[in-house]
Amino acid sequence: MKNVLYITYYFPPSGGSGVQRGLKFSKYLSEFGWNPIILCADSRFLKQPKDFSLLQEVSKSLSVYRSFTFDVNWLFKIFWGLRLSGIVQYLQHHLFVPDIEIIWLPFARRKIREILKIHRIDLVFISGPPFSPMILGKWIKDRYNIPYILDYRDDWSLGQSRLDNPPPYKFQRKDKHLESLALENAEHVTVVIKTYIEDFVKNYSFMNNEKLTAIPNGYDEADFYQIVTPPYIQTNKMRIVFPGALYDRRHPAPIWKALLSLVNEKRVNPNSISIEIIGNNFSSFVFRGFEKEVALKQMVSLHPYLPHSKAIETMMKSDLLLLFSASGPRSEAVLPGKLFEYIRCGIPILGVTNPDGLSAELLRECGYHNIVSPDDVDGISRVIMDLYTLWQNGSLRRLPYSDNIKRYERRELTKQLAYVFDKVIYNPSSIE
Repeated sequence: MKNVLYITYYFPPSGGSGVQRGLKFSKYLSEFGWNPIILCADSRFLKQPKDFSLLQEVSKSLSVYRSFTFDVNWLFKIFWGLRLSGIVQYLQHHLFVPDIEIIWLPFARRKIREILKIHRIDLVFISGPPFSPMILGKWIKDRYNIPYILDYRDDWSLGQSRLDNPPPYKFQRKDKHLESLALENAEHVTVVIKTYIEDFVKNYSFMNNEKLTAIPNGYDEADFYQIVTPPYIQTNKMRIVFPGALYDRRHPAPIWKALLSLVNEKRVNPNSISIEIIGNNFSSFVFRGFEKEVALKQMVSLHPYLPHSKAIETMMKSDLLLLFSASGPRSEAVLPGKLFEYIRCGIPILGVTNPDGLSAELLRECGYHNIVSPDDVDGISRVIMDLYTLWQNGSLRRLPYSDNIKRYERRELTKQLAYVFDKVIYNPSSIE
């Protein structure tokens, strides 16, 4: 069995959506001839939600190395509390390139030296964001002659966060240079969506389709085995669930406007709808511009971050799952990892997203058609009203588990990753 050094900044007991890909790949890789050895930041020092239940999925035989880091977010929290956000922005744009996690690299390098004294490593696999760890790839290759693969769970220099909050030119130039070095020296690159392949080929002359493979996020069937869902019983409220973070351009104003219009027209009773937003969200942002809307606050409730298993259980008990992605640049490339778990649940989905984007494409592929643009408030009202009417009539049906959904199971996706690993090691030029 070959050994792969899997470098991922977040790993259980750290929680959050960014943990799932690394956890699930490491869970199943050994079934396909690869022994993962994990290097991650020590979660004790991270300002990140903890989900200790995820440790149950980490095999006792899995080698996990955790190295110290200082999470600058703790310092930023103090600055924000003192209303010194300008200092935070200055540090982000002038000191921490490409991201604040660059502080981890000296500690990570020390741990890598230790790992290489213990294990024979055949391949290195580095996942981001954060993207600073990807800088380690060239360092390992130059120093130890070990090939590496980069795994993009999100965009780096071409990402939405860079578009929403454009950094200064000097930052962008250095940012692009670091990414270019990391990509050019990588043996291969895996990405979560096919759009990234087009972006890389277009923006980097040394990149081509043969060097890139799209392996999407997915769902783990094992996560659903342990959930005992009682027979569906309709209650006196249509329960709508949204697990996730709302920030920057992701403000749900179009949905709030649509709901309030239905309430004001007396077509919807606010006492009969419950919208549960689960995650690290701030009411000051979620209700911004709607602070005086009593009916909205009557319908919408905020809940803290839930362990992954509890989040899935909550989704399974809902009447309707809400998918929301804002309009704007690159909205067509949004494909949140939770959407795969949505479709596995089989619960009806209200998709407020770009109708021509990847999320809408996946929804239609799996039999979901309640899709409406976030710019179309009237359309959102119509779709909500249609779903509300079905719920009132007891006709809001769940979708069956189909082959279109099964192709996104984590074990199958890990098999695809192992295939890439094999090709890089045994026949690098033949990856298709």
